[in-house]
Amino acid sequence: MRIRTKLISLASIFLIGSLLFISLGLYTMRRVNAINNSVQKGIEMQVRSREVHSLMKDMVFDIFVPKVYGQLKSYTYSPRTTVTVKEWRNSVILYQHSFDEFMETSIELSFSNQELLDQYNTANTMHNRAMDRLDELNVSIINLLAAIGSKDEGRFDLIFSDETFVPFFEEFRDTSYYFVDSFESFMNYFIEQYSAYGKKLERQVSILYIILAICIAGLCITISLIFSRDIIMKIERVRSSFERVSKGDFSQSMDTQGKDEFSELAVHFNDLTVDLKENVDTILSLSQSVGTLISNDTDLKEMMDIIAKIVVEKTQCDFAGVHLLGTDPDISGRTTLKKNSEYGDESGMMSSHLEVLRQETLLSGDAKLLSEKELLDYYPELASIMIMPLTIGKEIVGSLTVAIHKPSPGFTDLGIVRLATFSQFASLMLDNHVKYLELISKGEAEYQALQSQVQPHFIYNILNGFIGLNRLGEKKGLEKSIIHLKDMLRYTQDSRRVTTIAEEFSFVKNYCELQRLRFGDRLEYSVELAEGLENIEIPRLILQPLAENAVLHGLEPLEDEVGVLSVRGYHAMEEGEEKITIVVSDNGVGFSLETLAEREHIGIGNVRKRFKYSFPNSAFNITSTPGNGTEIRMTFNEMHHS
Repeated sequence: MRIRTKLISLASIFLIGSLLFISLGLYTMRRVNAINNSVQKGIEMQVRSREVHSLMKDMVFDIFVPKVYGQLKSYTYSPRTTVTVKEWRNSVILYQHSFDEFMETSIELSFSNQELLDQYNTANTMHNRAMDRLDELNVSIINLLAAIGSKDEGRFDLIFSDETFVPFFEEFRDTSYYFVDSFESFMNYFIEQYSAYGKKLERQVSILYIILAICIAGLCITISLIFSRDIIMKIERVRSSFERVSKGDFSQSMDTQGKDEFSELAVHFNDLTVDLKENVDTILSLSQSVGTLISNDTDLKEMMDIIAKIVVEKTQCDFAGVHLLGTDPDISGRTTLKKNSEYGDESGMMSSHLEVLRQETLLSGDAKLLSEKELLDYYPELASIMIMPLTIGKEIVGSLTVAIHKPSPGFTDLGIVRLATFSQFASLMLDNHVKYLELISKGEAEYQALQSQVQPHFIYNILNGFIGLNRLGEKKGLEKSIIHLKDMLRYTQDSRRVTTIAEEFSFVKNYCELQRLRFGDRLEYSVELAEGLENIEIPRLILQPLAENAVLHGLEPLEDEVGVLSVRGYHAMEEGEEKITIVVSDNGVGFSLETLAEREHIGIGNVRKRFKYSFPNSAFNITSTPGNGTEIRMTFNEMHHS
């Protein structure tokens, strides 16, 4: 249920409750007024009843003793009123009317009390009997007046002397008794019961009023608490969801069950988180897509083509253009934006106006966004254009222009952030590309310098060995050594930067043969290469300095012991990955690792640097202790060759 509907329902309950209160109040007031009015009419009826009875007595006295009655009346300082039958009849008519009004107002209240209803019916019956008796009395009076005529003198004696009038007195007595003692007494009792019934009814209505008020108030409070609790819980969920998103957690979505405004908000919120996550994923996708297409051989023009293509394929744009600063060939010395790469729908793109916008972006350093309204005059076919600066370091070197054609909608805020972030990524790629080229150039120069250090040093050591052989008169050994040197010089003069492991091992073997001619039986060596590693590429002249270092500094100081040099190459498994390991070891005098820096001049230090240049993720470990020989272990993955 929608919150609006809930609030309307709650307001309706309040309204209905108020209407019930008002209706009940009006009903109660009407009932109370009706009861009071009916009781008042009962009192008036009683007054009329007493008036009928009083006039009936006056009429009898006036008929039988007119003079005495008149004199008695004069003593009360009241003028003698001729009490006639006509006045008595009028009073009976008024009484009848008053009784009818009382009974009508009483019956309108619809008695729920059976006893009171029985009393009401009894009152009607007794009233009818009383009226019948009054009618009979009226007939008797008419007959009496007709018999006595208009004489006042001796009227009493005349009436009592005539036996025909004797029943009249009995009838008058019975009528008076019934009318006063029976009927009037019952009507007093009935009116009292009726009044008590009215008060009881009023109390019941008041109690009902209170109960209804409590029920309606309780219902409204309960519903309000339920509604408020539901709203508070949903607001808390919304707050928690926004808090998660503000911290970068897009993994959880908001519950969309229900049909209220919070459910609609949840749907929009989930769409927002999807857009935000898509925005983040798009940046990653853009970066990954560019990264997979760029290699060491990618030049600047190819990189710009990749950026323009990826922007169109991975974002809502249908056009992307990259322009970098360059020299205008027509105007000597003038630097301007030149078209490097464009991709997508180029229709409706006016280059002259865009050139001005790009120049403004270069001068201000801020991205420029043009909405559909701003494009009507120049680009009626476009929905939006965005121009972003590209920087290398702190210098603006170009711009990235993107556009969306109609009828597609223009850029959203998320789309703008996405493109702005990607433009920064493109700037970073440019910066890294330039710095990478500089590092490659610097590394190549340093590598060539290191390798050039190897060759003179090695030849110098060999020539010293030849001098020693010549002094010893070892002409055959010298000749053999010169042949080995010839093969080695051919290998060292090769212009290649890299060689195969097999060729490098062969070179080391020739070197060991030369050294063995010098050391004789004091030097033993072994060169072992596992099958399948022959054609793996490694830097040239990377093993010979290590073998030379082992012979000169490890084995030569041995006096009476035979020196053993071992060079091995084999496959090894490390952390679930197959790698290649080359080990150069000797049983020489060894050294303390604390003095390693003193020994890393041209030998070990040179090899370490060149090896790291070629295999950045490799391991180069040295193990040595005085008197226990030295081991140098190089572990690398041929796939990581740079």
